[in-house]
Amino acid sequence: MHFYLYWLPLHYNPPQIECNSMLGQITETDKLILLYQFETQGELASESVLDISDEEARFIRTSGEYILWEAGKRDFDYPEVANSHWLETTYCGQAAKLDCLQTRDAVLCPLFMSEQFHGEWHIHNGFLRMNIESPHHHIELFSVASYDSNIHSLLLFKDKQLEGSANITLMV
Repeated sequence: MHFYLYWLPLHYNPPQIECNSMLGQITETDKLILLYQFETQGELASESVLDISDEEARFIRTSGEYILWEAGKRDFDYPEVANSHWLETTYCGQAAKLDCLQTRDAVLCPLFMSEQFHGEWHIHNGFLRMNIESPHHHIELFSVASYDSNIHSLLLFKDKQLEGSANITLMV
């Protein structure tokens, strides 16, 4: 059985951004700009964030709207994530349960499917990052925490390509 990202319809044609392992070529600033675009525009721009010049990135990061958006963000911390259970949802209506264990292992369980996919999670510079392996794909997730909510935006990468975005909600 081939594994497809459960949260994306098979006909979905996302913007493709090539990056190295652990999202190496795309900087944290680039990822923040992508999350900002997703949260404020409701979707990711079709052009690659890598096509944004340094001057354009500086312009975006100094705009009042971006500064207000960034002020509403905070760092994830270990006690918040260790032994936590999250509901991951997309605007396509797909969902999965994501468990972050105290051992830094991660388990992704698409709802209404029997498969489980395993990987690891860690916090780097306050950002939550996860690597999940499936039989056919490597999935990387990147999230920044919101101050005023337990719902956080997330970027989804499959095989080093930006696939889209989702939200994760802490289940209490």
